[in-house]
Amino acid sequence: MIRLAEEKDFLQLAEMKWEHSAEDDVTYGENNIAGVNKQQFINEFVAFLKNDTTYTVFVMELDGIVVSAMYVAIINKVPKPKVSNYCLAYLTNVHTLEAYRNKGYGTQLLTYIKNYLKEKNCEMVIVWPSKNSVRWYERNGFNPDNTMMQYDF
Repeated sequence: MIRLAEEKDFLQLAEMKWEHSAEDDVTYGENNIAGVNKQQFINEFVAFLKNDTTYTVFVMELDGIVVSAMYVAIINKVPKPKVSNYCLAYLTNVHTLEAYRNKGYGTQLLTYIKNYLKEKNCEMVIVWPSKNSVRWYERNGFNPDNTMMQYDF
């Protein structure tokens, strides 16, 4: 079942974020969790989910377990003449539990989110994919041809 995350999911979502960070440490040589107190992080992440209003969190639930989650921030664009109600969406923290990967759950959740955002008049969805996820995004209709620029602090 696809639905919006609820407070009852927050602990599991925090555990998923920890797992995701640990996987990125191994896969990409990142340094996300070394020296970090896991329980303190879990508590901070749950507090973030309780208090943050930036992200809408979509989940795929099977038998009471959140198996996939995706976070979406909708950014309203400044109105222009003849166009007054549209937005951009930023998709982040896309993660499916390892035991549920390659079974279509993430794709189903992403399809649901794309339809949701289309109904909200979003012009586009942007992502910063990991090297290993680029092909999955391309299979799901994302186009790497963009002229976005960034400034790193």
